[in-house]
Amino acid sequence: MSNKLKTIIVSIVCALVTIALIITIFFLAEVNRKLATPTNLMVVDNLPEGEIILQVDENPKAEKYVFSIEREGRKQNLVSLENYISATNYFEETGSYLVACRVVGKTNGSISEFCETVEYIVKTKLATPNFELDLENNRFVFSTVTGATGYELIYGIAENGEVAKLTESRYYGEVGKRYFDLTTLNKGSYTLRLVAKATNYDDSDLTAPIAYTKTEKLLAPTNVQFSNQTKVLSFNSDWHSFSVVAYYEGSELTKTITIEDQATEHSLNLTSYLTDDVARLEITAIGNEFEFTTNSDKVTWQNA
Repeated sequence: MSNKLKTIIVSIVCALVTIALIITIFFLAEVNRKLATPTNLMVVDNLPEGEIILQVDENPKAEKYVFSIEREGRKQNLVSLENYISATNYFEETGSYLVACRVVGKTNGSISEFCETVEYIVKTKLATPNFELDLENNRFVFSTVTGATGYELIYGIAENGEVAKLTESRYYGEVGKRYFDLTTLNKGSYTLRLVAKATNYDDSDLTAPIAYTKTEKLLAPTNVQFSNQTKVLSFNSDWHSFSVVAYYEGSELTKTITIEDQATEHSLNLTSYLTDDVARLEITAIGNEFEFTTNSDKVTWQNA
């Protein structure tokens, strides 16, 4: 074999080796450049003093971590040498945030893709409404608060342990000043609290508890009849305690009688109470605070 041919062969072999080395280096560089995409991206917000931390699984090939925070088309990148970073100040406004992360490697040009975004919603707390009780009209009156789309009036705990809410009646009134109608509650004692609610806000704090007693006005007795001859007073009522005021004929004297009777069709002999003829009787069902009742209207019997 001539020297010229040997030279050509050696040149070809060198060229092939060089090309192989170039391909190998390029391939290795490409492999090294694409780091694994970060995993388990979390927005940790259950920390003391309201701190918010972004965190991913640690990558041993990482030199630094790039956390991306996007809100309403505006994006910010935070760089950390650790697999986490404190980002409290970047979540101060109410709204939806998209968070992602990528890894930058220890060798030049090595970088991962951004991981799948995680949505984090920031909700600010609604202000606590002001309120007052309108006892004359049995209303719970309150001021509306900015951002609230609904209000719940909590009046106790149900037998099954759930919070009892005033779902029997919606609130009324005009913007700025509304009220719950408490006449829908059964008679009894309650501790009332109000909370403001909205989709994009955290619920307000509960208002301070306020005691409320719902009473029931007794129905007036019906079908009242009386005879001065027999001194028998009869009437109908589901109640059991009554006051009878007797006005005598031709006299300014009166007599008040308190009667307890468990019947519903009452027939009471008043002979021991009334000796003379009476001109008029006024009958009232008497309420009992322990039974959350108040007096009925008066019913009058007039001598013909």
